[in-house]
Amino acid sequence: MTSRASTWASPLALALAATLCAAPASAAVTLQGTRVIHDASQGRDTTVKATNSGDAVAMTQVWIDDGDSRARPEHVVVPFRLTPAEPRLLQPKQGQAYRITYAPRPSEAPLPGDRESLFYFNLLDIPPKPSDAAGKNLLQFAVRTRIKLFYRPAGLPGAARDAAAALQWTATGGALQVRNPSAYHVTLSTLTLADGRTLDVDMIAPGAQVALPLPAGATTPTQVTFQWLDDYGTPREQQAAVTP
Repeated sequence: MTSRASTWASPLALALAATLCAAPASAAVTLQGTRVIHDASQGRDTTVKATNSGDAVAMTQVWIDDGDSRARPEHVVVPFRLTPAEPRLLQPKQGQAYRITYAPRPSEAPLPGDRESLFYFNLLDIPPKPSDAAGKNLLQFAVRTRIKLFYRPAGLPGAARDAAAALQWTATGGALQVRNPSAYHVTLSTLTLADGRTLDVDMIAPGAQVALPLPAGATTPTQVTFQWLDDYGTPREQQAAVTP
C-alpha cells in the first residue's frame, strides 16, 4: 500500500484543503445513507459503507469530529474508534465498510446517558495524481463528505420518530419559539407559515429552545407546517399548533 499511496497527495493536507476550499466537485466515493445512528441498545458498534462508483482507484480517509468542521483529523478527540482508520485504496466499483465503536478513553467522561449526542462522520475522496503530472502545475480537489453521527444511549424515554410531534411552538416578541423537550435531535428541513412564507430552520438539540424571527409584517401564526428528517433521512411532514 505504501508504494501505491505515494501517487496521492497527503491525506491530512488534503483534508485541510477540502475544509478550506468550497469548490464544485463530484465525488466518486459515496456513503450509504445521509446520517449514522449509533444505537447503544444494539451494541457498541455500527457500520458505515462507502462505495467507489468511479472508474479509477480512489484513496479514502475517514475520521469523526465533534462539530468543528475545520479541525484537522489528527487533532480531534472523540470517544469513538474507527476500523480501518488508516487511508485506504478503494478499487473501482468496490465498497469498504467502516466500523464505528464507542470506546471512550479511561480519562474521558462517558457521553450523557439521558439524551443523544451529536458528532460528524467525515470521508475524504482523494484523487490520484495523473501519471503524466511530472513537471506540471496541477490544481486538484479532494471531495469531502460530512454527515451527522448521532450517538443514541440505550433506554432513552420515548422514540425518535415521535420527537417532532412533541416540539412545542409559541409566538412571542416577533419570533417563533420552538422547544424540543425530547431526548432526541430533531432535524427540520422546511418550515412554512399559514400565509405560505417560509422560515430558515435547522436542527434542534435535545432540551434546546430556538427563536426564529418572523418576517416583517407577518401576523402571529397559530399553526405551522414543517418537514423533519427521520433516521433514514426521509422527509416527513407535520403540522403543529402555535400558542401565544
